[in-house]
Amino acid sequence: MAGVLLLGAGLGAAVSKLSDVIIHVLRKSSQFRSELTQIQETITTIRPMIENLQNQTKVSDRLKHEHGLFITQIVGAEALILKCNHVRWFEIYTHAVKLDKLNVSMLKFFQIVVPLVILNRIGDLQESITKGDSSRSSSGVPLLNDSVIGFEDQVRKLKEMVLKDSVGDECSVVVVSAPGGCGKTTLVKTLCHDPDIQAKFDKNVYFVTISERPNLQIVIKDLLGNKEADFINDADAINKWGSFLNGNESEILLVLDDVWDASIINSFKFKFHKYKILATSRTIFTQFNTYELQLLNDHDAAKLFSYYAVSEHQNEDIPDDLVDKLLKSLKYSKKHPLTLSVIGGLLKGKPVVSWRVMLKKLSDGQQSILDLHQSIEHCLARSLDALEKESEMKKCYLDLGLFPEDKRISATMLMDMWVHLYNHEEDGSTTLERLLELSYRNLATILRVIRNFSNCQRLEEIAVIQHDLLRTLGIRLSNQEPIEHRERLIINANGEDLPQLPHTINACILSISTDETFSFKWNDIRAPKVKVFVLNFMSKVYHLPQFMQSMKKLKVLIITNYGYHFSDLQNFPSPQSLSCLTTIRLQHVSVSSICTPILELTNLRKLSLIMCRIGNGFNEFMPNKLTSTLSEIDIDSCDDLLTFPSMFCNLIGLRKLSITNCHELSSLTEGFRNLTNLEVLRLASCLNLIELPESMGSMQKLRDLDLTDCLSLKKLPEDIGYLSGLRMIHMRGCTKLHEIPLSINDLNSLEVVCDLEIKVLWTEFTKVKVQVVEEDTLATLLKIIERDMHV
Repeated sequence: MAGVLLLGAGLGAAVSKLSDVIIHVLRKSSQFRSELTQIQETITTIRPMIENLQNQTKVSDRLKHEHGLFITQIVGAEALILKCNHVRWFEIYTHAVKLDKLNVSMLKFFQIVVPLVILNRIGDLQESITKGDSSRSSSGVPLLNDSVIGFEDQVRKLKEMVLKDSVGDECSVVVVSAPGGCGKTTLVKTLCHDPDIQAKFDKNVYFVTISERPNLQIVIKDLLGNKEADFINDADAINKWGSFLNGNESEILLVLDDVWDASIINSFKFKFHKYKILATSRTIFTQFNTYELQLLNDHDAAKLFSYYAVSEHQNEDIPDDLVDKLLKSLKYSKKHPLTLSVIGGLLKGKPVVSWRVMLKKLSDGQQSILDLHQSIEHCLARSLDALEKESEMKKCYLDLGLFPEDKRISATMLMDMWVHLYNHEEDGSTTLERLLELSYRNLATILRVIRNFSNCQRLEEIAVIQHDLLRTLGIRLSNQEPIEHRERLIINANGEDLPQLPHTINACILSISTDETFSFKWNDIRAPKVKVFVLNFMSKVYHLPQFMQSMKKLKVLIITNYGYHFSDLQNFPSPQSLSCLTTIRLQHVSVSSICTPILELTNLRKLSLIMCRIGNGFNEFMPNKLTSTLSEIDIDSCDDLLTFPSMFCNLIGLRKLSITNCHELSSLTEGFRNLTNLEVLRLASCLNLIELPESMGSMQKLRDLDLTDCLSLKKLPEDIGYLSGLRMIHMRGCTKLHEIPLSINDLNSLEVVCDLEIKVLWTEFTKVKVQVVEEDTLATLLKIIERDMHV
């Protein structure tokens, strides 16, 4: 409690002092009377909030850091107000704008940010924004994506079970059971956002997806919101969760979504009467209190189907009898929400003739349907026949099955594949179109990882996820043909060795997924036609398969470690055997040991390093051996990147360089001037980057510069005006930037995207088109916190 009192008391004293400063300045001058009076009124408004903080009884481990942050906010306001008596005549307008901005910022800060940070577990918010997942609420519970129909009564009944008092010291467990796609997750999400549940548990609702083969260490790491957590083993991770519960006096609800084995629930059970577990599963676990999800009634099924199938822009009315016949043709699965959403999505906006074709397909296939689960899969499979005329769309849907269950799939990763498989545009426009279509037809869900999706034009800001039933169906459709004739070969060897494969496989796309138990007994096969190879694994050391040497046509290699530790890759093929390889994407691996063979690839054009440990491998590479074909580098969330590798400055053919979310990056080498063919430079969310190289003036082809959320950037290079090709600068969130070089006047057709505070700096540059984007105060605050944590 002392921490909270200190926070409240410290803020109270700081705000009181700020009020005194305003009065002092007003007595000396009336220059900014209107603006200062508004700030004084804001202080009056926020005083009750500060008093409320003093009365809080909850203690958070994060308060010491936030305390300093809040005081800094007030001290900064004090300095700005004291400057009012020393403003020169030509600065009056600029300073007045800053005071207005300060007033708005303070009011938002104390009305929105402070309560959220103190009471709503800022750790969860920071984690979700850092990961780019704005689909999550402040309590960690995913928001609802679609309309909820027919669940009102079920939410009420389930709520009664969850709120029922525990017996003795035992934590209570309730399991929601139903076949896949019936709406279990939607039901528990709706429950978690119920006012009674919110009142009972406040923000102490923890939501995590388990899936068929979970990694408990990663699950608990996410629950605790601690990226730096380190566990010895699963038992140690569970004990850490128990310690967290033991140190918490609040009511806690843990939601375990998609549980396949009762042992997982037992692992999370502790004797703590204020602790409740709510799980979802396709299985009925008789040892736990079970709520069996009820299927939709006819009325709600018809209503839900209409929601998904009928478009406001329908060119012709769909006859009621046609809708009734189509619903009747679904038989048992007409009460299944996922089936209704997919079939409805496939028909939405389509003419009547498409509805009649769908009715025929579903009617022809409704024979020998014995149970609900079989009916659901059968209906979905038949409905997907509607995609046959859009063969590329169906292939894109099936490609989502190349990746593990319940994992986010980066849109750029899909684009890397689809550029080579389906001739998509390299700017991402075609890929975005396909993903929007898949989402529109409810075959995938787009995760909107930026705040304002309507302004989103970057594929880097999008990911998708797929319901596990749709994923399973897609894999089954891909596996219909014999192994030796499959175009897309998907192998899931979790918990077991690889299945026996023919000596030669003819697939164009190959995906292999393994877990930490895999023994690395690779089959002796040949894969001469593989163009895209996807490796998903969970291992601290990973031996690449020797049969990669036979992949003479391989163009795209995607290697993703979903495990707890960074993975060391071994047995990387010789560059000569991968002469056609153009794209490599590595995620959560240590790349030092494989830098040399990667950079010796003769046709490599794009290299992506996501959440990797880079080390010094690239700097140790001999420049005279460097391939000149690499044209794009994407480095994201690599925390050990302190400066741009000087060796990369020899890549004279580089056209696009993206370094994002690399919070330790503080400088870029002067050798940047060698990158004379660079067209796009993205440095978004490099929180500790102080300045850009002064030698950038030689990069005449640079047209797009993204400095979004470079919070420590103090200035732009003096010779930025020499960048004759520069057309766009993104600089929202550059909070420390204080001046713009006059050489900007030499640029024509320049557009700047920024927030209101930065716009003031561009006032005198009349030739520059400035687009103001509304500032996201909370996102900026959390970026500042994140930056400070890395100092």
